[in-house]
Order: sequence, then C-alpha cells, then structure tokens
Amino acid sequence: MDWISEDLLKVHAKRKRNADHYKREKSTIPMMHFGIETVEDKNWFYTMRFPDQSWTDSHIDVCFYYLRKKSKYDPNRSYKFSTIDCNFMNIIRFVHDVYYADAANLTAGGQVAHLNEYINEFRMHVVVPWHTVEDIYIPVNIKEKHHWVLTILSFSERCIFLYDSYESFGHYSVVLDVIEKLAVIIPLYLQHCDFYVKNRIDVENHPRYKDKDSSDMFDVLFQESFPQQPSEILDCGVYMVIYVECLSYGHKVLANEFDPNALRTRYAALLWEYGTRKQDANDHSDVEAPLRPARQSRITSVTAVFDV
Repeated sequence: MDWISEDLLKVHAKRKRNADHYKREKSTIPMMHFGIETVEDKNWFYTMRFPDQSWTDSHIDVCFYYLRKKSKYDPNRSYKFSTIDCNFMNIIRFVHDVYYADAANLTAGGQVAHLNEYINEFRMHVVVPWHTVEDIYIPVNIKEKHHWVLTILSFSERCIFLYDSYESFGHYSVVLDVIEKLAVIIPLYLQHCDFYVKNRIDVENHPRYKDKDSSDMFDVLFQESFPQQPSEILDCGVYMVIYVECLSYGHKVLANEFDPNALRTRYAALLWEYGTRKQDANDHSDVEAPLRPARQSRITSVTAVFDV
C-alpha cells in the first residue's frame, strides 16, 4: 500500500473531505474502469483507506459491483443474490413521497419505468433479473443521520432484513421511517411487473404470502448480533460492505475480528489491484448495461434528475 502514501501532504489528515490530500498535480491517476464508475483521482482511494473518511455513493456502488461480479461468475456459488446501486433509494423515496397519497397514480408516472428497469436488469451492470435470485442487497443512506445501513430484500420470507452498525436512543425510529418506504413500494411494483409469475411464487398457497394482500407492505426485521460501531464514527459504509461480503458468502461476522481500519486497507488494495489489472489487460467488460426497452414518461423534469 505504499502507493497510496506517496506524495501525501504533511497535513493531509486535517484536510476537509473533498479537499485534495496530495501535492499539486499528484492526485491524478490513469483512469480505472469499475463497470458502473470510472476513477482517475487518487483521493478516491484515500477516502477508502484512511480513517475518519466517509465512503460516498461512488465507493459503495463500486464495492457492491465488485462483490456482485465475483458472485455472478463464481461457478461454485449456489446462493444466488444480486445488489442494487445507491440511486435506487432515491427513486423509492420519490415514488413514495409523491405518489403514495394517490394510489391511482402510483404506477402512472415515469418512475415505474425506472423501477421496472432495475427489477428486469436494465439499469445495472453485471446484474441478473430479480426473479432469478433469492435475495437483493440494497444500500440505504439515512440522509438525516449521514449513515449507511444494509437491507436485504428476501422474496422467500416476504420481508426486508435490516442490518445497522449503530444503535442509540432515537436512532432506530429515523432509520425505520426510511426503510418502511421501501417496504411499502416494493410489493406494489413486484405485482405490477408480474414478478411472482416469473419467480413462480404461488402467492395463494405460499405460507408467507397466502394471508397477505399483494399490496401489503413487507415486514421489516432488524437483525442483531453483528459488530457495532462504538460511536457515530465514519465507518458505517465499511461495516455495511463487510456485512454484504460475509452474508453473501455465509461467513460469520465476528466482532472481535472486525477491524475497520484493516478492512479499509483491504478494500482499497483489492480495488486498486482489480483496477490496475483491468488497465493492463485493457479490459472493459461489463461496462455497457443491457439495452433498455423503450419507455415513455410524463414527468420528464423529475426522471431526468434520477436517470443514469
């Protein structure tokens, strides 16, 4: 990891998050392609590696992409899952806040097309349609708390498992308020895009579905016995990514082995090695997402903001 310390400013640790931590003109690196993101600034890796740095949407998206890609092309994996990027929750929030009060218009606006594209694989790289996997891993940023939590959408259990690395008085209610928006909107769209037909879930007889209406919100189940942050430090993104890695591979997340600083170093090294290996091979695989179906939207001013 010597490369990340080269040309650092002497007072780099005291610089603001968005400031340059390296000497003049020393932070530019050859462009790295991570499928959903390109990186050509060494400060991006600085944020990953050093403590007291909050991982951004970009870092989370790349980490989730990396884990998703490893799983997709691993022939020995029996557990099938997929992940979602950070923009997904922006769409969920918008749809819930704007349309939920008017159920008749819930699927009339352009955001239904965006969610359908996620579900049917047209919005992300190295991804599979939702009906072909068991679970969906969704990163959620609690904007009021500047805090990351992990949610896992389980189709077999008809619920959302919530993994949060921090607990305090009043914290859970703020988190739950955001997650419940997801729990409300998801079943409506699964029904709208014929997910259950494609997934072959018999909602009339399935024990988790038969006593529920298709529009009933998913249950939200808070998961305990996972490593927790000692305070509101800026490691929540690190915790969330490691939760994904361990849960998707069936590994136990042991608190006494959880070292956020070591894990920051590990992921910075993994992604640097992955990025440079793709550079050396001139490999741009999975950069292009599948072609999207044609769509029409009558709320173009809003969908343009969320489009990617």
